[in-house]
Amino acid sequence: VQPTWRAGRLRLAVAALLLAAGVAALGSAGAVGQLPLVAAGGMLAFFGIVLFGPVLVPALVRLLGVPARRLFGATAGLAVANAVRNPRRIAATATALVIGIGLVSAFVVGAGSAKASIERAVDRQIGVDFVVVGVGGSLPGPLVDELAARPELGVVHELRGRVSDGVELRTAHPALVGRTLTAVDAGDAGRLGPGRVLVHRELARARGWSVGDTVTLAGQPFTVAAVVAADGPALAGGPVPAGHVVDVVDADFSRLFPAERGHLAEIDPAAGVSAERTRAAVESVVARYPTANLVDQATYKESLTGTIDMVLAFVVALLGLAVVIALVGVANTLSLSVVERTRENAVLRAVGLTRGRMRAMLAVEAALMALVGAVLGVGLGIGVGASAMAVVTRLSGEFTLVLPWGRLGLILAVAVLAALAASVLPARRALARPIVASLGD
Repeated sequence: VQPTWRAGRLRLAVAALLLAAGVAALGSAGAVGQLPLVAAGGMLAFFGIVLFGPVLVPALVRLLGVPARRLFGATAGLAVANAVRNPRRIAATATALVIGIGLVSAFVVGAGSAKASIERAVDRQIGVDFVVVGVGGSLPGPLVDELAARPELGVVHELRGRVSDGVELRTAHPALVGRTLTAVDAGDAGRLGPGRVLVHRELARARGWSVGDTVTLAGQPFTVAAVVAADGPALAGGPVPAGHVVDVVDADFSRLFPAERGHLAEIDPAAGVSAERTRAAVESVVARYPTANLVDQATYKESLTGTIDMVLAFVVALLGLAVVIALVGVANTLSLSVVERTRENAVLRAVGLTRGRMRAMLAVEAALMALVGAVLGVGLGIGVGASAMAVVTRLSGEFTLVLPWGRLGLILAVAVLAALAASVLPARRALARPIVASLGD
């Protein structure tokens, strides 16, 4: 009989406090908008899981072992009993996986949420078929004028902006402006045109402007055509307070700031013009400007999210080393258990446990250890990722939580498969010696 030590009451009390503090920090980080609170919450939750390990991990092994028993019968029952025999050892083995898989899961959740949010923002703000973007800077001035002169193109709108007297003046096209507005408080957004502007809600309240008022912007008078809702709060540290925005037509903006250029132009075909003819017309103009590229919506999304994919791949590759080291720990734990259970395994083989079932018993034991660590890691990673996205949403208003269940499931599957591979050598060691020699040890 191998002696085991249960977790003391003081350890469990400290674990409960750390885990509760970690969960509270993760839950409140979004409300206060503090990323350091996310890191602190993740660390506290991890240490709470580590201290709770001798109780939590065996309980999860028994729970996850229920379907294994139904599939493999008594062999899986033996694997579960062996796994929980030494709670501290299996807790240390499983929690070694938690940190690596938790970080991987957090980055996967963060990257998936960022990509989905960027794609939704592109769909909402760029509702056109084609986009011309500047390479490394603003668009050449003559380019937009040449595009606007093409009869195949119905809409050519250069996105430009300039801050003047605490107000951000942005270009807007009457045919496209509706896609970025969430509400119209007063007036008619369709009346946007030369000399008429759309004032966003927060600016109208701050300055007491209403529909029909004449306001002075950059030294020129304009009439307020409508008061509209902003499409999202400004980023923290932005050039103007949230919602201090006025939309003006391209002609008025060019009159106010003739030298100001944008980095992106939106293009839609004229009525009855096919996408192929539109692309050919735009390419004939863009080909003369090496600092501009033509892309469609899908390509534009990929250009914005490609960096996220590269960073995620790099981080996952680095953190994968930590997971591999943790899986080596699974193999070492199994090997040690095989040595300690030499006679016990020999008795099992003597009473009829086949070599295949012995391998299956050790494989199930390894899989359960890895699965518990992976489940805890994925849960911790989701918590950290969700908290981080809540903070980003608080600061920018543009990000929402997206859980990439496919990738998270792949993480669990890879952990289990790697654990099964790690059980091969311990199984060979358990079966290497003859039964009679093992019984004599």
